[in-house]
Amino acid sequence: MLLYQTVLFDLDGTLIESAPGIFACARAVMQEMGLPPMTDAQLRPMVGPPLAVCFSDVIGVPKDRVQEAVDRYHLLAKTVGLDAIHPYPGIPALLAGLKAAGACVCVVTSKVTPTAQAHLERYGLAPFIDRLWGGIPGGSAEKTFLLQTALDALHAEKTSIVMVGDRHYDLRAAQAVGIPSIGVLYGYGSAEEIASCAPTHTAATVETLGRLLLSGSATLQ
Repeated sequence: MLLYQTVLFDLDGTLIESAPGIFACARAVMQEMGLPPMTDAQLRPMVGPPLAVCFSDVIGVPKDRVQEAVDRYHLLAKTVGLDAIHPYPGIPALLAGLKAAGACVCVVTSKVTPTAQAHLERYGLAPFIDRLWGGIPGGSAEKTFLLQTALDALHAEKTSIVMVGDRHYDLRAAQAVGIPSIGVLYGYGSAEEIASCAPTHTAATVETLGRLLLSGSATLQ
């Protein structure tokens, strides 16, 4: 029995463990642009925000070179760091279970749509995904905009839809558009970050997330 009929998943840090690949690609961009190296801990905030924000706020790329960095990243991401990315253990089975139960399973991500689609296909998740909304190349990658775009297309009752994500971008976007949310603690957001967003539910593990979504009961924690 489904708790929500439509489940909108974030991608990075929710479905796939992508930080090693993101860091590898970011470092390749930094090397090409002559920027100083950064540690994994320094690069960790890159997982979640749009790339332009990552390069300006996390890496400190000058404003007039941010678009250059984004363009370089998109080009390098086709080949760099792909082998370091993989779905979280249990995610393929969870998605398969949701589909078998009749859920509409979607992805809403700030990652540009072509790259997000390529990741879903490469890591074996595409067969379980009904719809994908990603960042628009040269346009918006802001999560609230993308989530509202998804809701406008789905034409479903808001109480039947849930946003699942690991960062405040996901959870605050869900609040902004008026739908329930699940904050996952196995991704890249801290427990404090998740708690500060007051999500409808939290899930510490993929297993807990699956039991919550498939239990039909909002009391499971």
